[in-house]
Amino acid sequence: MIHSLRYLAGSLKLRLALASLLLIAGSIALTVVLVLQAMEERSQRAVLDSELANAERIGLVLSAKIVSLQKALRAASADLPVDEIDRPAAVAGYLERHQVLRSLFDSVFVVDGNLRLVAAAENGTVRTADIDASDRLYIRRTVHDRRAVISQPGLSRTSGTPMFAMTMPLFGRDGQVSAILVGGMKLSTNALLNDLTRPAMDGHDPVTTIVADADGKIVSHKDAAWVLKKAGADPRFTQVVAQWQAEGAPIEPQGSARRLGDDIVAMAGVPDADWVVFRSAPAELLLGGPTAGRRQAIWIGSAVAVAGGLVILLVTLAMLRPLRQLERRALRLITEDFNVQEPWPRAGGELGELARVFQHVLHQKAAMRQSSDELLVKMRAVMANAQVGIAFTLMDRFELVSDEFARMFGYDAAQVPGMQSHVICPSDEAHRMFMQMVAETFAAGGTCDAERELVRADSSRFWARLQGAPVRSGDSSAGTIWIFTDITESRRHREQLSWTASHDELTGLVNRREFELRLAEEIGERADAEPSAALFIDLDRFKAVNDSSGHAAGDALLKNIAAILVARARAHDTVARIGGDEFAVLLRGCEPRAAERIATSICARVAEHRLEWGHGERAHSLSVGASIGIVAIDGSFASVKDVLHAADEACYEAKHAGRGTVRTWRRSAGSAELVAE
Repeated sequence: MIHSLRYLAGSLKLRLALASLLLIAGSIALTVVLVLQAMEERSQRAVLDSELANAERIGLVLSAKIVSLQKALRAASADLPVDEIDRPAAVAGYLERHQVLRSLFDSVFVVDGNLRLVAAAENGTVRTADIDASDRLYIRRTVHDRRAVISQPGLSRTSGTPMFAMTMPLFGRDGQVSAILVGGMKLSTNALLNDLTRPAMDGHDPVTTIVADADGKIVSHKDAAWVLKKAGADPRFTQVVAQWQAEGAPIEPQGSARRLGDDIVAMAGVPDADWVVFRSAPAELLLGGPTAGRRQAIWIGSAVAVAGGLVILLVTLAMLRPLRQLERRALRLITEDFNVQEPWPRAGGELGELARVFQHVLHQKAAMRQSSDELLVKMRAVMANAQVGIAFTLMDRFELVSDEFARMFGYDAAQVPGMQSHVICPSDEAHRMFMQMVAETFAAGGTCDAERELVRADSSRFWARLQGAPVRSGDSSAGTIWIFTDITESRRHREQLSWTASHDELTGLVNRREFELRLAEEIGERADAEPSAALFIDLDRFKAVNDSSGHAAGDALLKNIAAILVARARAHDTVARIGGDEFAVLLRGCEPRAAERIATSICARVAEHRLEWGHGERAHSLSVGASIGIVAIDGSFASVKDVLHAADEACYEAKHAGRGTVRTWRRSAGSAELVAE
C-alpha cells in the first residue's frame, strides 16, 4: 500500500495531466482555423469551376480555328493542278494565285505522289523545288492514313523557327494519293495560339496559360523562349503535367481542374490537333488571401499555447529534477569509466522504475563487454590467418580488412580502415553500377557473387571473384562482409578457350559455328530490327594458287584476304571464314544498296591485291578473284538454313556470270529469282 502511494505521488503522468489543462485555450484558435478552412473550400470549388470553364472555352476556340484552317486548305486544294503535278512551274503558278491561302499560313508547299516537294511559298516568295519530303513523319502519315494530318510541332528546316503543319491529300483517278497540299504555321508569331495565351495588357492577370502537344512539348507560351520545351520544365506546370502524363496523357474536350500544392490548375484537350490547354495561377491570389486569415487565427492560438507552454515548462522543470540527475548518470553508461557500485538518484514512480532499469542495463553491459573482448580476439585471429581477402564495409568505407586483403591490393592493413571502397574499382562509374547491382540483390534477399576487374594500390589491375552478404540479413545499414579471390589466371585461361572455340585459327576471324550463331540472333530480331544483309564470298582461282605455289602461299593469301574484308567492314559487323576459301560478312543495320556497294568494293580490292611469293628467279605474283552473293535478311527467312541456301544460289549465279561479280538474291512473287546488280 505504501509503495503504491509513493508511486502515485511521484507519477509524471498525473502531474503532466494537471499541467496540460492550461492548453485548453489553444482550442479557441483551432475552432477559428476550422471555420476558415470550410470557407476556403467553398471558395476554392467556385474558382475551380471557373478555371475549368475557361480552359474548356480556350480548347473549343482552338478546335474551331483549326477546323476553319483545314476547311480553307481543303477549299484551296480543289484548284490544285494534279494533272500537272510533274510541272513545278504550273504548281508554283497555283501558289501565286492563292494569296488568301498564303496569308492564312506562314508557309505553303506542295508535295507530289512520289513524296518530293515540288513548289513552296514562304515569306512572300514562291519558288519551285525538288526536295525529298519522305523523311517527314506527317507526310508519310498522310499517305498511309489517306487523310488530312496535323503534324507534331518542330523546328522549320529552312528558317529554324518552331512550326507545325497541316496537310490535305489529293487523290488521282487510281484512288492513290497523287499530291499533298501543306500549310505551315509558326508557333511564336501566329495569332491562332498567341491570342489565347497572351496575359492581360495591365500585367495583373494571375493566370498563366500554355498549350502543349501530346508529348508534353509547349506549343504556345506567353514567353516565346519556352516554345518546344517540355511543359513540365516550367515550375508552374510541373505537377499538373506529371499528373496528366501519369493518367495516360488524355486529349479530351471535357477538362478537369484541381488544386496542386499552392496553385489552382485546369486543363482541357484540343482533339483536332492532339493538343492540351493548361492554366495555372497561385491559389492565394484567386481565393482572396485565406492564408492571412489562418495566420491571424494561428497567431492568436499560438499566443495562448505559448503562455500555457511556459507554465507547463516551469512546472515540469521543478518536478523533473531527479530525471535530470538520472540522465547524467545514464550518459556515463556509454563511457568506459562507469562504476557499477556508484549510487543512483532516489525517486518513486516512473523515475524509480527507470533507475532500476538502468542499473540492470549497466550490469548487462559489463557482461557484454567481456564477451565482446573475447570475440574480438577470435576475429583478429581469423583476419590474420585467412587465405582469402576478407573485408567489412559500412557506408561505402572499409571498416576492417584481413592481412590477405591488404597483401592482395598492396596496402598496409592499418591504413585501409576508413578508406572509401571505390578506390579498388577501375572508375567511379564502375563502382556506382556495381553497388546498384549489389543493393538490388540484397533487397531481393540474395547474396552477391560476381567477377570484377579491380585496381591495386600501384594502379595495376587484376580480376577477382567477389562474394558478399549483409552482416545482418535484411539490414543493409549494418554493413557488408566481402570475400575476395584472385582469379586472374583462371579467367585468362577460360577466355583463351572461349576465343579458340569461336574463331578461325589461321585468319583470326569468326568461324562458321560462331557466324551461324550471330546470324541466328539477327534473324530472331527481325520484328523490330534495322535492315541487315549478309555477304557470302567465294574466292576464284584459289585452288590454282595452292596447286602452283603450295599451301603456305595459300595460307598467306587467305590472311591477306581476311585483312581486306576486315578493312571494308564496320566495327559492329561480323567477318567470318566459313570454309577453305569461303568467307562471309554480316552487315548489321545495312540497306541492300549499301551492301551492294560494299560487295562491289570488296570484289575490286580483292582483284587488285597481289601477293609476292618466292625469291630470285622463282619470285612471282599471286592473285585471286571474289564472287559474292548478297542476301538481304528480312522476315521471310525462318532459319539460318534458309539464308545459307539463298547464299549458295547467289554465289552460284555470281560464279556462273563469269566470276569476280556480285549477285543479289531476291524473292519475287511465287518463286525465288536472282537479279544481277
